[in-house]
Amino acid sequence: MPMAPSQSTDLANLAGLADLDPNTLTAHPEQLVTDAWLAPATELALHLLDQADPLALAAGSHTAAGHTMLLLAAPRDGHPAIHLRLPDGTAAAEPRPADRAATVLPLVGVLDLALYRDRDDVDHDRPQYLRTLDAGQLCLLHTGATTRLTGCPDSAQLVASHVPVDVPGTVRLNPGEYRAAADDARTRLTRSRPTGAGRTAGPGLEDVPDLRTADLPRIHAQSGVLHRLAADRGRLSYLVTTTVLSAERYEASHTTPPLDRLVLSKADDLGYEIRLNANPRPGNQLLPHDHAYPFAARVLAGGCLHTVFLHTGGRADGCAGGPFSSRGLRPAVTTTELPGSAYTLAPTLVHRAVMLPSTTTLVLRGPYTAAAHAATDLIPPVSAWPVPAGGEASVHSRRMTDAEHQALYRSLAATGVIDLLPGRL
Repeated sequence: MPMAPSQSTDLANLAGLADLDPNTLTAHPEQLVTDAWLAPATELALHLLDQADPLALAAGSHTAAGHTMLLLAAPRDGHPAIHLRLPDGTAAAEPRPADRAATVLPLVGVLDLALYRDRDDVDHDRPQYLRTLDAGQLCLLHTGATTRLTGCPDSAQLVASHVPVDVPGTVRLNPGEYRAAADDARTRLTRSRPTGAGRTAGPGLEDVPDLRTADLPRIHAQSGVLHRLAADRGRLSYLVTTTVLSAERYEASHTTPPLDRLVLSKADDLGYEIRLNANPRPGNQLLPHDHAYPFAARVLAGGCLHTVFLHTGGRADGCAGGPFSSRGLRPAVTTTELPGSAYTLAPTLVHRAVMLPSTTTLVLRGPYTAAAHAATDLIPPVSAWPVPAGGEASVHSRRMTDAEHQALYRSLAATGVIDLLPGRL
């Protein structure tokens, strides 16, 4: 079963990414934070479907809760095992730990991902990380991560792994069932459908409910406000421009070692805040950290390589919310964040977003729950922190100056994130 040489080589390289330490992926994030692989990967899937021998491949294919895993190529000669995952919407997917690293490439439709820390989280259906992956977003599932993948009924994902998929309790396909699934796959891959990148459904700024006691799924359910604000360019431009006119919002708008943060809406009495994060500092992007609150983020421009980590040790490594080092972490999921993508993260997890220049995001910050920490061995030196304002000593976070706000305003306008409003420079 021959593969197109250039495509199979590229896919072999992509499949190997999930086996790597995420620290090795951060040197050139721009090589990964792209959807340029989508068309070749879809082409390859169709090529393999045309070449597939049902008699040889059916035994390596199976149905599971809510989806079919269709084997397109067995692992050989350095090439990965390649499956096409076809959700059917008939049953809810079950959370399961990854016994192997795998690269998931959404080709069409959307794929919902939920990450759990442990069995207790699974038993109580308490995900700590929620997101929807659109076609074109790369997703690396690292060994040991317990995830639930739920695709829309007409979606398809290419799954590549250097270890064959063998899931206990699944039902193997016979050749006739394989042929039927392959026909379904061709229909999905050749039918044009919009992705969720342009979705705008969600509450307006005035409609976000009280989030002071909200759990992560409820925060996630309100993340649509970020999609709606991203689609309302006039409202977004107005809020960015008028930050300096609101004493409360301006006082909360800070410059920090990783980036600048503008507060667009502040509702402490309801337990939330909406921010715009921009102006990432390239030298300060490699710091794994947690947050003192749950939050949802949505990419407006640019993009990033985003890794979510689990704690591996005791209290000293952060399992109970205390200080931790990078040695007390293991990667769970790495994704590429492109304009339009969004995710929701609990304060129990550590993450790192290595941003491309000019990356801008919207953030819905939930209620404060605990202190925040960063990997103690990777905190940037004081010399890399923002230059002090007015001769003050360097601090980790301080209010933006008027000049910094003006510079950020012009930068956002120059990169097309907002419009220049009359009367503003």
